[in-house]
Amino acid sequence: MKLLDLKYQTILSESQRQAHPKTEDIELCLRVLSLASSINRASSTVLNEFGLSEGRLVLLFLLSRQPSGLSPALLAEQAGVTRATITGLLDGLEQQQLLVRQNNASDRRVLTVKLTEAGKELSEHLLPYYIEWLSGVFSHVPQDVRERLSNLLSRAMQSDSKGEIKIEKPLSHTVPGTMQRSYMV
Repeated sequence: MKLLDLKYQTILSESQRQAHPKTEDIELCLRVLSLASSINRASSTVLNEFGLSEGRLVLLFLLSRQPSGLSPALLAEQAGVTRATITGLLDGLEQQQLLVRQNNASDRRVLTVKLTEAGKELSEHLLPYYIEWLSGVFSHVPQDVRERLSNLLSRAMQSDSKGEIKIEKPLSHTVPGTMQRSYMV
């Protein structure tokens, strides 16, 4: 059983080579990353069968709840993506003939996005299929272990008010000023 992706094995072996005192913590983090990557790859495989990505799937589900449609800006907000990203996602779904963009009759600047009949049908059938797939990802893990894992993951997500993981900079190592980037300041 592969516990770490190759890229993470490389990082771990470098940590071990340097005899970092927190190598076990590093390995734990890399295992979580490997698991997330594995689930993401499997999810992509499932969605590729339908010509979809996770982003497109989310838009289908959001639009399926709003038969009267939504604006691209509202879709972007609800999907948690930028307006630039929403344009690409909408373009792809429109090419697949799963949605249409319509101008408002009274104000042509206002755009509404709605599912086509094909989009509605796909959404109706795909939601239960995908939810069933998701529910099976951890089905081989006993219920009590799943509950503990869920609690442990919640505890590990030390988040700020935005729900982001707190990133604490290492105190023992400094980066030379010539190597620092704005994201490291």
